[in-house]
Amino acid sequence: MITCHGFAKVCRMKASYEKLVPDGGQSFRCFNRASLQSPVKWHRHPEVELTYIPSGVGSRMVGDHIGSYTDHDLVLLGSELPHTWASDEYRGQVYDLHSAMVLQFHPDFLGPHFFRLNEMVEIHQLLQRASRGLWFPAGMAESVGNRMMDLETERGASRLVNLLSILDELAGCSDCEPLASHLYRTSNNEEVETRIQVICDHITHHLTNPELTHRELAELADMNASAFSRFFKQSTGRTVSAYINELRIGFACRLLTDTEDSILSISQQSGYQNLSNFNRRFQQHRKMTPREYRNRVRIAV
Repeated sequence: MITCHGFAKVCRMKASYEKLVPDGGQSFRCFNRASLQSPVKWHRHPEVELTYIPSGVGSRMVGDHIGSYTDHDLVLLGSELPHTWASDEYRGQVYDLHSAMVLQFHPDFLGPHFFRLNEMVEIHQLLQRASRGLWFPAGMAESVGNRMMDLETERGASRLVNLLSILDELAGCSDCEPLASHLYRTSNNEEVETRIQVICDHITHHLTNPELTHRELAELADMNASAFSRFFKQSTGRTVSAYINELRIGFACRLLTDTEDSILSISQQSGYQNLSNFNRRFQQHRKMTPREYRNRVRIAV
């Protein structure tokens, strides 16, 4: 656990801001995240980002959105939009080495007015909508994801042309869904972002621990309980308990889908000591019981 002294040290760092530099001879980045020793953290950067996860399960946080991802997850993030992905496979570990194709480019990498050209109107509108994050359906995701894998090894003019072609394909998708709420606004307050990063990271790494408490998180933030409650709600749009429960229920859904464990065992693995509380929270978030959810998934499969 990070002490108050350790937290004060973290707050003096710009840990929530990433400076991204393309490799020599390239104007934008395209790589597989599994090749990096990349810690799971809440971060932002000026670059637009397109992330494709071919297979796997985990949690996705974008702005004030908290959700789960599964196979063929494709999300476009606008400039400076805070985000993080955490795979279940590497939950609790320092580095998340889960495979994901990531494409990053600065909005002005082709000049400040390029995306305002008449031919670029639809792509310009796409990038504006991406300020809240955009999720694309699996069919589109798989098609674009395969093109991103090819892009990783391409060189020369074809690399740039294919990037623009990918953006054009995304701009033509009518089924994409915004992630962050329409009320969400990015913050330029680095101290606030760093505090939220430390707290959210701590929750992610201790999500299944039923002893995780509001008081523990308030101490981590070096605040009294009431001040911390206000700070967290203003920063995320959720209460602490709502945030934790959303992540825990998402984790429970994956256990219900991927294992034969009993409902009681799954409730305990998800951080709930009381089965009735787990059932109540699950019903609240999924509008059905855990058993009904498992049965529906099995019928669908």
